[in-house]
Amino acid sequence: MEYKGIASDAIGSAKRWLASAELNASHSNYDSALYSLEMSVEISMKAVLMRIGIDVPKTHAIGDIFAFSVKSDNRIPKDFKGHIEESVDVFNALLGLRAASGYIFETKTTMEELKAKYEYYKKDATTVVELCARAVQSA
Repeated sequence: MEYKGIASDAIGSAKRWLASAELNASHSNYDSALYSLEMSVEISMKAVLMRIGIDVPKTHAIGDIFAFSVKSDNRIPKDFKGHIEESVDVFNALLGLRAASGYIFETKTTMEELKAKYEYYKKDATTVVELCARAVQSA
């Protein structure tokens, strides 16, 4: 079963998470910005999985499932498939920063460290969300 409508709604959610990241960064809330950036990528990747009928696991660690499922599905555009590894790499890096950004009070991570990470990943995360949006629309 394909979930085209739900996948499109998920892309809308991913774009709102991305906008939230930008808004939080503009207020120097880099913990929230980085957390939102991770969520934007995660939700957009889950949208692609939903679009091709994969029941999305209720976990954050979806990189391997995403890569395997998308590579083997012929409905996914070839140009998107050329970006799978780098998309998963961006996601895994952001997922690895989730605890530091979500629990800054426990991890003793500084806001400056989170700012640097946000600045480093924001362009790549935006690219992943845009690629996923196009894949959902064309699949």
